[in-house]
Amino acid sequence: MKKMIIHNGMLADACEAMFSLEDVDVTYGYGCYETLKVRDGFLYFPEFHVERLLNSAAVLDIAHTLDARAIREGLALLVRSRGAGDYNVKILLIGHDDRPADWFAITLAAVHPPAGSEQNGVPYLAFHGERHFPQAKSLSMLLSTVAYRKAASLGCYDALLVNRRNEITEGTRTNVFFAYVADPRVILTPCSNDVLSGITRKTFMQALEEAGWECREAPLALDAVREGRCALMVSSTSTRLVLVCSLAFAGGNEGFSPAIDSGTPGAVETIRLPILPELKEAADLYGQWLERYARKETSGHA
Repeated sequence: MKKMIIHNGMLADACEAMFSLEDVDVTYGYGCYETLKVRDGFLYFPEFHVERLLNSAAVLDIAHTLDARAIREGLALLVRSRGAGDYNVKILLIGHDDRPADWFAITLAAVHPPAGSEQNGVPYLAFHGERHFPQAKSLSMLLSTVAYRKAASLGCYDALLVNRRNEITEGTRTNVFFAYVADPRVILTPCSNDVLSGITRKTFMQALEEAGWECREAPLALDAVREGRCALMVSSTSTRLVLVCSLAFAGGNEGFSPAIDSGTPGAVETIRLPILPELKEAADLYGQWLERYARKETSGHA
C-alpha cells in the first residue's frame, strides 16, 4: 500500500516529497513546521497548529498564498485517507525566493513517554543554548539536535535549554512547567517571549484556568532547580505532560560559554528533583480536559 502525503493541499504519493541536495531552501532549513497528534483517528487542535504555522511563516518572512482553512482541509483529507489509529501528522512549509512556499503533510509514528514515567518522571540534561527566532517553529534544528543527542548519550530523555541569564527556558521539543515546593499549587512556566509556546502549553494553561488553578509566567532560575526548591514538568503534543525526576550537568557542554559544568571535563553530576503530587494532579486534570475536548468535538462533527 502506497504511503500518501499532502502536497499543497492535495493527496499525493510520498515519492513527491523528495528534494535535490542543491535545493538551498531545504538544505539551509528555510521553512517551518508543526507536529499534530491523532489518537483513535481524532486530530487534536488543528486550528491552533495552523495558526502557529502561519505565525512562524510571518516571523521568518516566508512568502506564501496559504489560508488557514485550506491547510485544515488538507489535514482532514490526510487523516481520512490514513484512517483510525494513533499517529502524528507533521506539516512542513518550505519557503522560496522565486515563488510562494510549498507545504507538505506526512504521517509519522506516535511518540509515547517511557513506561512508568507518569509516576516516576524522566531524566533531563541541562544544556546552555538559545534558539534563533524562539517564537517561530523553524526547520533550523541544529541546537535542538546537538542538545538532544548529548542528552540521549547520557541516558537522559531530553535536554533543557539554559539562556545567558542562567534561566531554564524550554526543552528541545518541550515546554516547561514548574512549581515551588513551598507553594506547590501555583503552576508556573517560563515567559512566552523566551520560548516557543506549544499547543499543549496553551491548552494546559486554559485547562488550569477553567479548573480554578493559578498558572502564570515567571522566569525559572537554574539555581532554584539545583537547590531543590522547585519541581519540573514538561509538555509536548505527543506526550502531554511528563514529570522530570532528575537533571544532569555535564562537563564539556557544547553550548555557549559559560558552560553548565560538573567541575570536571567529561564528568556528569546528576541531582534528583522533587516529585510533587500537585503536579501529578495537574497532569491528570489535563488528561480529563483532553478527553472532554475530544468528546465535544467528535459529537459536534457527528
